[in-house]
This record gives sequence, structure tokens and C-alpha cells, in this order.
Amino acid sequence: MNLQFEKQVEDKRGKILFLSLGTKKINIVEIKKGFARGGHFHNFPSTHIVVYGKIELREENLKNNVEQIKKNSAPSIINVQQNTAHLFIALEDSMFIEIFDGEYQAVDHPKYRKIIDEILHSSDNNC
Repeated sequence: MNLQFEKQVEDKRGKILFLSLGTKKINIVEIKKGFARGGHFHNFPSTHIVVYGKIELREENLKNNVEQIKKNSAPSIINVQQNTAHLFIALEDSMFIEIFDGEYQAVDHPKYRKIIDEILHSSDNNC
């Protein structure tokens, strides 16, 4: 089994490298300070290893709408359960590795996507 490079994407938030190892998907995700990623939920659990930086994690239980907000500094591991909305906000330049099984599928969580869009729009006005 070989580690396969699938693609790389980049925007003003940073880069994401998409890799696979058999059925495992491994995404290396960069978030520049002040930006956010995620804003969705999956039908599978995922593990995120914070390699460097500091991230504010917001998670919302979709069954009872209870939200938890935590700060995670490197090195740390974040386990996101399936069908739990999550949002990562970089408190400083940060990188994490996301690992999960199977094909990637995400459903946007409007409350968190709105935060991402507001940050992106705000950064457009600061350029």
C-alpha cells in the first residue's frame, strides 16, 4: 500500500494537501491566523492532529444544538464524532492533519458557514 498524492488546493486561508493510503484519507490542512475551516458535518468520525499553532474548535451536537468551544494548541488530537458540526478558527498560523476512512462527504452547517463567509468577506475589505 502506497501513500498517494491526490491534489492540492489553496486560497487565502492556506493550503490543503489531499492524500490517500488505501481506504484512509489524509488531508494536511493549513489555516492562517484569523481564518476558519470546516463549517460542516460528516457521516463519519474524523481525527485531527494539530501539528503546530493554536485552534479554536467549535462543535455543535445536531441532536440537541448544544455547542462546545475549546482551544487546542499543538501538539494535540481532536476527535470529531460523526454528524457533529465543527468549525476550526486559527488563533495563530496553524496546521492539522485530518484522517478518516472512505470517501469525503460533508453537509454545510449554516451557523458555522456564516462565520467562515463573514471572515472571508471581512478579509476582502482589509486588502
